Amino acid sequence: MQQPTPGPRFQWLARAGSELEIGLDFTPQLLAVSLTGRLTDRSIGTLRSVLHDAWTQRPERILIDATGLDGCHAAALTAFVEVIEQTVAGSPVGIAGLRPGQRRHVSRLSGDDGRIRTFATVAEAVDALLASPGAAMPDPVILLAEVRHLHRALLSRAAIDQAKGILMAVCGLDAEAAFAMLAWHARSNRVPLRELAARFVADVRKRPAGSLDPVQADALLADLAAGLSADTGS
Repeated sequence: MQQPTPGPRFQWLARAGSELEIGLDFTPQLLAVSLTGRLTDRSIGTLRSVLHDAWTQRPERILIDATGLDGCHAAALTAFVEVIEQTVAGSPVGIAGLRPGQRRHVSRLSGDDGRIRTFATVAEAVDALLASPGAAMPDPVILLAEVRHLHRALLSRAAIDQAKGILMAVCGLDAEAAFAMLAWHARSNRVPLRELAARFVADVRKRPAGSLDPVQADALLADLAAGLSADTGS
């Protein structure tokens, strides 16, 4: 199996709720995206966002490892292909690990342009993708700066998603309401949302499991936001 040549690289694991894990392994020559779990309406939305952020770093090629997907029915697979076509236009894409029927379905959906190809194994996909022309690469200095920016963005998203998950579990909120609660405290104190989310998650991790109730969660966010505001002189 061919290996990508050295260059700027990062690895990251994102979660789409409890249904899907999205692993990213980026090099300029090849962005490898591993999917583990189930594709649902909610996880498809997160996958679209993560792929968009990763593709803005302009990898030459994209490999999607679908061997870890469980129960990927036709409707989800159709949405999956639409996400790829809408999000990563310009780079050759290989999908590995789908069942034969699923591979035929992807081929029908992607048409005759050959940009999205399916493979039985990851090794086969890597060899084929690296042997084929990729999209044009940006200047290496610009690329490295963009990769660092993406890494910071993914760190920010992780903190916010974790804080949202805590508020959803503790306060019985849906994802939109949990985000609104975080955003309100950040906006009211004029502090960065990511910083507030990160401090909230760190504080909750120090507490015994099940010791936080909705009133305490709201009070904790208020105290942390006020502290951040004082630290930054807002």
